[in-house]
Amino acid sequence: MGMFYWFIKILLIPLATILFWPKVTGRENIPATGPAIIFGNHLGIGEAFLVPGFVRPKMVFPVKGEIFNGGGPFKRFGAWFLKAIGMVPMDRTGGRSASDALGSISGVLENGGFVGFFPEGHRSPDGRLYRGRTGIARLAIQNDAVLVPLGCFGTRFVRKWLPWPWLFRPELRFSEPFKLPAEMVEAFNTATDATVAGQVLREATDYAMRRVQAITGQEWVDEYSLNPKKAKRKDNKVS
Repeated sequence: MGMFYWFIKILLIPLATILFWPKVTGRENIPATGPAIIFGNHLGIGEAFLVPGFVRPKMVFPVKGEIFNGGGPFKRFGAWFLKAIGMVPMDRTGGRSASDALGSISGVLENGGFVGFFPEGHRSPDGRLYRGRTGIARLAIQNDAVLVPLGCFGTRFVRKWLPWPWLFRPELRFSEPFKLPAEMVEAFNTATDATVAGQVLREATDYAMRRVQAITGQEWVDEYSLNPKKAKRKDNKVS
């Protein structure tokens, strides 16, 4: 799997450059060694292909479990590709499967590795920036990991001039790495119950997501993003 990862990566960068002509800035902000968490806004599936290709160290990140369940040719190729490079399926309904996935990711960080995260979970249905899931803060605190904020632009496959979905000049902007404030780490480590710990993780996650907002300039929404299909059905019911 390791050699195949690098083989795919060697092919991916020039192929993505030729096909999509991406703009990538700030890669000097990615530390040479981990543990590190690279996290950003979630606009589309294009991020899952571009970010691993343009981040020099080998990295792993959770991907929604539905992507691994097949579908049309495009989705089947995406599922094969993500499995081939070692991505971890994440069950976003919670429970044992989600816990196991976070455990696998934590193991990568414990070994000084790199993890990618899109804390919103679902891609933004309207281009705004939604609250992040608190798993990112928990992983950062428990593994003393550096956080590298990433702003993604144009990473959603859309039909524009072509009859099939495509990426049109996507952009990745990596910003300066940071660690969560010491007072947040201390508050979590000394929390007397799960409620207090959860409040600290919520504050820490919002703190981190504001770093992403500073890059993208997106409007902040203080609620969780819905599955775009469910959000559309919800809007139709309201109207």
